[in-house]
Amino acid sequence: MTTTKHGPALAGTRVLVVGTGKMGLATARQALAAGADVTLSGRCRDRLAAVPPGVRTVVGDPEDPEGAVRLLEPAGGGPLDHVAVLAGGARPSTARGIAGTPVAVAGEAFARFWLSYHLVRAAAGRLRDGGSVTLLSGSSSRRPSDGRGVWGTLHGAIEALARNAAYELGPLRVNAVSPGGIGVHPANRQLIAHPGQPDDVAAMVIALMANPAVTATVVDVDGGEFLGDPG
Repeated sequence: MTTTKHGPALAGTRVLVVGTGKMGLATARQALAAGADVTLSGRCRDRLAAVPPGVRTVVGDPEDPEGAVRLLEPAGGGPLDHVAVLAGGARPSTARGIAGTPVAVAGEAFARFWLSYHLVRAAAGRLRDGGSVTLLSGSSSRRPSDGRGVWGTLHGAIEALARNAAYELGPLRVNAVSPGGIGVHPANRQLIAHPGQPDDVAAMVIALMANPAVTATVVDVDGGEFLGDPG
């Protein structure tokens, strides 16, 4: 459990996690353990049915402005404190690089950017003082590799969104977590033996929520991937 000297790090806070993939589920579990009142949102009812006990679930589609506003105004309990946008995408469809990926397919990948954009925009003025939004980018934004140009561009756009939103929308805090190749890249791209796990990403998301001094920051959770073997 994430704790401070005063108790659980998120005690008394209300947290919304958007995305029902492995990172979203891990973050919901850890936020609950850290003392938060947790809501998990996604479009897949089957995945929502498998959430840990104690986590509230909402079927929602925040990829349009009105949907984002509705998601940030859940019934009862007062305003939210923190939002984590951890929805992923269909990686195999964009593995052909910039030139080889049809524009329509790239547009589908960028739905994740617009989801992040709409939720950040809707969060301005709706979260409690000291509130935060944490976005999900990826190491390809700063370390290009073959076939991942679309993803690198997407991740770079999300990181730029986090920095600009933090600047424009303060005191709302906006940060991004950049995972390495969790389950994707070979181990020789890392500097450590520990293979990245969804729980590692979730732990950093919780830390960013709990630390009131951090904003406009991209945190790498990649095992030192930038310094590892580029092959």
